[in-house]
Amino acid sequence: MNGKPPTVSVVLNCYNHDLYVGEAIASVLAQTFTDFELIIIDNGSTDSTRKIICSFDDPRIRLMLNDTNESLSRRLNQGVAAARGNYVCVLYSDDMMLPDKLERQVAIMDALPADYGVTYCPAEAFNQKTGARWQHQYLKVDGPFMPAILRHYTDGFPDISSPLYRRACFAECHWHEDLFTDGEAIMLRIALKWKFRYDPRPTVMLRDHGGNLGKAIQKNHDMLMTVCERLAADPEFPLAMRADLNRFRALVCRGSAWVALRIGSRDGAWIKAQLCAVLRLSPSVALHPRWLAGVALALVPPGGRDWLNRLARRFRHGEENATLMIDY
Repeated sequence: MNGKPPTVSVVLNCYNHDLYVGEAIASVLAQTFTDFELIIIDNGSTDSTRKIICSFDDPRIRLMLNDTNESLSRRLNQGVAAARGNYVCVLYSDDMMLPDKLERQVAIMDALPADYGVTYCPAEAFNQKTGARWQHQYLKVDGPFMPAILRHYTDGFPDISSPLYRRACFAECHWHEDLFTDGEAIMLRIALKWKFRYDPRPTVMLRDHGGNLGKAIQKNHDMLMTVCERLAADPEFPLAMRADLNRFRALVCRGSAWVALRIGSRDGAWIKAQLCAVLRLSPSVALHPRWLAGVALALVPPGGRDWLNRLARRFRHGEENATLMIDY
């Protein structure tokens, strides 16, 4: 491609989101910072997503249209490999950028030393059905990210769309293509070499529509555990942080088991396996009331758990919201 490379490459992955993809694209094209390219990847959509994508006419758009649906990890790697900008950000087709995302984050990155690879921020979110809005809270880091996220994981792991990355971060760090997606977990590998900067102002809007990939609790958990196993085997992973990594894994196991219990999962064997993994990985994590409550809840028959969950939702949100799944 001829011409001066853009400052930012936005990689937008799409799959069967004809209800939302138009808003996602429009949010990028409406950025106050205009020196970007928008790489739109269609991952074999079977609805009218591709028609909507092709209806946009803007010279900054580059299309990567695929007739087959493959792993999200592979598509993201393809998008990043095609990127020409000095900076890269990722967006999913059911989410949106706030208008000043690129302007704000480029200014932050331009002012940082060269060993900073990522700037990130909290994300705004809204429920498509109820209109409820909230803000995700993430761990606030300025400097080395790895020790902080391993030791303070419960303070919040950044989502995939809020950061702006130096493209150089992806020179050696790639998503694992044998996993459907390791998504945000790529930041753990980036953190082996790069520092992070937290910015308190949100720059993205995440849409909760009930079908989000992040709701696939067990699948996402198992992929993250695989990422952690590979991270531990990485020659560049500090041996001094192995105990921190095990504690991180234990926290994830405890949290995933709890969420699975609260949303009514019927896979009792999987839930019990995660609760047992907590004891194996970091016994101190089992002292938390949530682990103890999880063990107790796991021993209750599924019908009884359903009744307790309904009761808890009524108590927490009121009778009128008793049927809505809440964010645990």
